[in-house]
Amino acid sequence: MLIRGSAKILDINLKFLKEMKNIFNYFIASVLTLSLVACTTEDRTVEDPSEVFFTETNLTKTISSTQTSADVDIPYSLTTPADGTHSVNLVFDPNFSTAEPGKDFEILAGDQVAAGKLGGVLKLRIFSAAASSSGKIANFRVTSPTLKSLQDNNIAGVRLFKTCPINTFVGSFENTGWLIDSGVVTIVEDPTKPNTLLVKGFLDSGADLPLTYDPVSYEITIPTMQTGQIHPTYGMISMGPATDGTKSSFNSCNRTVSLRINYFVSAGSFGVQDEKFTGL
Repeated sequence: MLIRGSAKILDINLKFLKEMKNIFNYFIASVLTLSLVACTTEDRTVEDPSEVFFTETNLTKTISSTQTSADVDIPYSLTTPADGTHSVNLVFDPNFSTAEPGKDFEILAGDQVAAGKLGGVLKLRIFSAAASSSGKIANFRVTSPTLKSLQDNNIAGVRLFKTCPINTFVGSFENTGWLIDSGVVTIVEDPTKPNTLLVKGFLDSGADLPLTYDPVSYEITIPTMQTGQIHPTYGMISMGPATDGTKSSFNSCNRTVSLRINYFVSAGSFGVQDEKFTGL
């Protein structure tokens, strides 16, 4: 009986030791796996070189008709801080470009990005004489002799266009559109708000139509407001920004305004309509 009992105890102890060995082996394997992953991640961080790319891939740069030329910045970035000093250059890409080097623009000297930095700016000089108020497109690549270029953001399209002073834009305009009968209206600057035009007495209520604009792109923001016009069935007609993705804008040099306005009532919309103004 003692021998049989001792055998059982020995068998239990062997099973326990076997289970403990399995647990220990699993623990060691887990530690080794985590260490390997950590080392691999660390090695990858060390081995992967920084790549250069455009911070923005769609830019708008303007030059006033009162200027001969203007220097503008094209920002670039690095995926990781520079490990030393590197040269970064702007290279013209003629594909799908409508602007011409030497005529519309000139690439100035490249940039030197210092160790630890995450980017900088490249310089472009644009010329007024050949510039167009409707805009031209110049495509560029960012390159470096010692850094790779990130493929996703390696090409930037820069829209170059000429602007004219607002004081030569305002005045009398011929209006053709949906809300009112065609006729002559006056557009002035709002003396109380920057970057805002007023179409005097445009609304049926006799109120002015305020048009806030972006001074770089000259895109116009259409306000949401009542027009003062009453529909015989649906009541007050209101207006707001276009709902189809189209933009409103104006050209300060050829004195034209193109508005895309959503006219609506409480029961529904009359759709996005055009309101056009041509300087007289």
